[in-house]
Amino acid sequence: MPPPSLQRRHILKIVVLTVFGTLLAWYLSAILSFAGNSYGFNNRFSEVAIQHHWWYLVWSNLVVLKGYLLVAAGYVLLIYPLVRLWGKVRAFARWGVVWRTLLFACLLYGFFIFKLMLEKPYFGDYSYLLGWYDALGRVCGTGVQDAVHRMITQVFPLVALVAAAGFYLFELRLWFTRAARPLLFSITAVAGLLGLFVVSGYGVSRAPDVEELAGGRKRPKNIVILGSDSLRADHLSCNGYHRLTSPNIDRIAAKGVNFERCLTPIASTLESLTSMFSSQYPHTHGVRHMFPSRAMVDRANQEAPSLGAELKRQGYDTAVIGDWCACGFNELPMGFEKIIVSDFDNFRVYMSEVVFLHHQILPLFFDNHVGHMLFPKLKSFANYMTPEVVTDQVIDRIKQRAGDRQPFLLFGYYSCTHLPYKTPTHYAKMWTDPKYDGPHKHELALNVDEFIGGTDINEKWSKLPRKEVEQITALYDGCVRMFDDSVGRVVAELEKQGLLDDTIILVTGDHGDDLFEPNCTFGHGTTFNGGDQANHVPAIFHIPGLEKPQRHAQLARTLDFAPTLLDLVGVPAQPRFEGTSLAPLIRGEKKSLGLAYFGETSYLFFRRTIPGEEPLFIPPMDETTFIDPDFDFHFVLKEKFQDAVLKTKEHCVRTERFKYIRTPGVNHSIERLFDLREDPHCERDMKARYPEVKARLSAAMDQWLTTHKQSTTAEIYGILGEDTLQPTAP
Repeated sequence: MPPPSLQRRHILKIVVLTVFGTLLAWYLSAILSFAGNSYGFNNRFSEVAIQHHWWYLVWSNLVVLKGYLLVAAGYVLLIYPLVRLWGKVRAFARWGVVWRTLLFACLLYGFFIFKLMLEKPYFGDYSYLLGWYDALGRVCGTGVQDAVHRMITQVFPLVALVAAAGFYLFELRLWFTRAARPLLFSITAVAGLLGLFVVSGYGVSRAPDVEELAGGRKRPKNIVILGSDSLRADHLSCNGYHRLTSPNIDRIAAKGVNFERCLTPIASTLESLTSMFSSQYPHTHGVRHMFPSRAMVDRANQEAPSLGAELKRQGYDTAVIGDWCACGFNELPMGFEKIIVSDFDNFRVYMSEVVFLHHQILPLFFDNHVGHMLFPKLKSFANYMTPEVVTDQVIDRIKQRAGDRQPFLLFGYYSCTHLPYKTPTHYAKMWTDPKYDGPHKHELALNVDEFIGGTDINEKWSKLPRKEVEQITALYDGCVRMFDDSVGRVVAELEKQGLLDDTIILVTGDHGDDLFEPNCTFGHGTTFNGGDQANHVPAIFHIPGLEKPQRHAQLARTLDFAPTLLDLVGVPAQPRFEGTSLAPLIRGEKKSLGLAYFGETSYLFFRRTIPGEEPLFIPPMDETTFIDPDFDFHFVLKEKFQDAVLKTKEHCVRTERFKYIRTPGVNHSIERLFDLREDPHCERDMKARYPEVKARLSAAMDQWLTTHKQSTTAEIYGILGEDTLQPTAP
């Protein structure tokens, strides 16, 4: 005998209680998980969090209940009609409703986890769940793997949504019919569909105002700068790389200007971006490491010039949009008026993110506008302000400016290429070996505690086997492709809005990255060993009205970007800029600017390795820094280590051919000289063969450090130049 059918309200009540009970169990399990570990953050900072911020951690765990309630409501709205529809096929009693609700709840949770696992892995570590998916690709091929991916992420949700929407539409129709108002139902349905079209903007596009662009007073050129943290210039296919990592950037380079040898004066994000937009060296603007005090930041904000400030005075709208790698703009806005970035350098934000990541129900819905409205703090989280979200917001900003026609400076900044090289699966598997099954399968396996609490990990990583290096490099290249796709979306939007011919685009990075070149492992900013890769960044311009594409092999510096961009839009350079405009090269007014490169390293995370020498070093990060409650809970270098950090800095002077490095040592200053044309990875010290070159570059360095005067190559080498120099010793 079949079980008696339940009434609708009883089914709804059971579904609601089951869903809320399930989510309550998930919430309690997350609390227990959080109490049992700190997400791998087991060092001195976790002790600080527990001892001094325990109440904040408790409050953060309570705040997330808002998310559980919203998820519960969504689950009920979707599961209730599915259970009702199942009941029409086969009747069931109360426990039948319960287990079917649990089944659908688990399927929904599995769907979202699978989608996050493949498309947004930065929301959590799901690599342990990818084994079956990887095995499916190896056994059945990528075609079957992609088909399963589409079935789960596209077909399944579409079927569920259509079924639920059909159910509610049918129920609504019954209600209108019972109320004898069928005409009202038809009118309401049509109006609802039209409303959806209007809200979505589907089929509506804004045609560019051609007369406005062509006639009347000529509008100033807009400027869009797109950068990715740790983006190496030599890993772009337009710069000769063997993989097609950058098809969208390649198209810009093919019609624009490519400075193939552009270097940043310091390979650390905060200091490098400050130098880029102030056009000043770190020892001029004063931000010389990544853990500055409030006093250092205040001084730079008050005294340093900036590209943003100069353009704001000219009526430009200035905005920076970025993820966690752009967090420094919260403290050092560099003249940008609108700051839409994460605030990951804030210890309380970091603690909040640790709490949220334990509640893995939250990322299922909160990489969107609704989530940002419910939890405004999400925009400050590294794992939530994703590259896709950054691109969406950049595009929204472009649409706004297309509407009001105000000239704009827009900096879109991404973490795509930053350690640990973690991307959605389709990027990660682009060039990796499908048979690889080591620790770096989906990202560089980096232990955060080891990184923060030790300075000798370079020794461990220097012994990494070749196949591991190849895997990590392939992961990095997938990251480059992800950034390239973001660039492609932004350029397409500029073209769609009719702004491309009125916009200068610069594609660049704050610095490059070491990828296990000779005498180095991974990271950046700690050494000049191994060549230029940690300081070498793209400098690719789209310039409206350019007669023909250009490639420049001579040295350029990120320090030169601000004066160049101002020159290109007809705005005078700020007198305190230390960079040089590259526009005379672009316009063909000069063939060479004779620029030399001057640089320094940043905070020293690793012990440097120089054969036969003993470089200076400092204690690990968790000993040298503290969380400053008076500086919005930022990590700040302790006062007693300020001089020590500056004394460990390597300095470098580089010309087209030679590279001179001075490293502080325990017993004496360590000097090295390399001939880059013969030795691009800087493996053979040539100071004994070229003593005069070493003396000239050393003198230029001393002058730069003491008087802030940088020399040109002509001033360093004299009228003969460096090409004529011959070794004076065998």
